[in-house]
Amino acid sequence: MKKKILLIFLTLPLFYNSQVGINSLTPQKTLHVNGSLQIVNELNLGGSASKAGSAGLSGQVLKSNGPGVAPSWQNLAGVPTSTGTVIVVDGQFMVAQEIAVQLTADFTASATLASTVAIGNLTNEIIDNENTFKGSSTTNSFKVSNNGIYQVIINAQLSTTNGSLPVIGIWDDTNNKWIARVNDTFTAPTSGGLQTYTLLTDISMSAANTYSFRLSNTNDVTIRQTSGGSSGTGPVSQVSLKRLK
Repeated sequence: MKKKILLIFLTLPLFYNSQVGINSLTPQKTLHVNGSLQIVNELNLGGSASKAGSAGLSGQVLKSNGPGVAPSWQNLAGVPTSTGTVIVVDGQFMVAQEIAVQLTADFTASATLASTVAIGNLTNEIIDNENTFKGSSTTNSFKVSNNGIYQVIINAQLSTTNGSLPVIGIWDDTNNKWIARVNDTFTAPTSGGLQTYTLLTDISMSAANTYSFRLSNTNDVTIRQTSGGSSGTGPVSQVSLKRLK
């Protein structure tokens, strides 16, 4: 009897520290599942031998913390109400602020030798997932929700006088200066012709400031809403902003 008890006592640690494989004869971890897994209740992460782990909160996502460390639940900002691109900033998931707006009609501005004009008719909002953009027939403005680096894309088809110097870009209304711009001499091949100006850049922006999409020119200038021909017509002028980090 003593020999049986001793045998059980000696073999018990082998079972206690063994690895269990489901559909695996060579399990690599304490529990190795070679197949699908169905969970019909909460999934608890972390904890200890005597304390249950965290089931997280509704809407949180699972994040790996590297080898030898339990994964954790993390907030995914903007879910489920925001539309946009998921980015990671300082180790946290969030939906990047995005603005994309098209003209609803052509916009004409008078010559502005020493000033700029906020572009009007930017009222066809494709996306403004943080509701910071304001546009009307005569002006526009917006804010960024966080300090960061933002990608700016502006495409504008212009009609003006040959030899004039149109400028389009983003104006810092708070500090009264350009922070991103593109300019070039207007040289349409025919009178009344069109020329497209494109700005693609990444810039630092501050949540404390107000901004606007603007233009200036030495002569009257019109931004065209659409481009058309015998094969069809479609929108051509658009402004957009997207947070990168």
